[in-house]
Amino acid sequence: MTSVRDDLLQSRWAVAGLCLATAAIVDTAFIVVPRLKHQDQGRFAVVDLAAVVRANQQKAVALLADKGADQSSRAAALSQARDFGKQLDREVSELSAECGCVLLMREAVVAGDLEDLTPALMSRLARK
Repeated sequence: MTSVRDDLLQSRWAVAGLCLATAAIVDTAFIVVPRLKHQDQGRFAVVDLAAVVRANQQKAVALLADKGADQSSRAAALSQARDFGKQLDREVSELSAECGCVLLMREAVVAGDLEDLTPALMSRLARK
């Protein structure tokens, strides 16, 4: 059995680790953000990843819940759902390269108007 003192010591180490991790994230932000701001060719756009994932989930659930679907259709739906994350990652990277921009999640933008590339991403995902 651990004593109260041991538990307290472990808690202190956990808090210290959390503080160090937070400090590292803040330090990284102070290094990266100014560099992004000073890039002459830096361009930003947004995508609504939550909407993209939600649309894919709805499609997968509809296929799986279809009472007329056979086992092979359900297996194909499950396979597509498994592969979706990889496909999404690939398409986001390619879209970013094509537009020459940094893609941000829509939820990450607090102020300002940025081009929304969600429809382009949805279109790319639908093609494959």
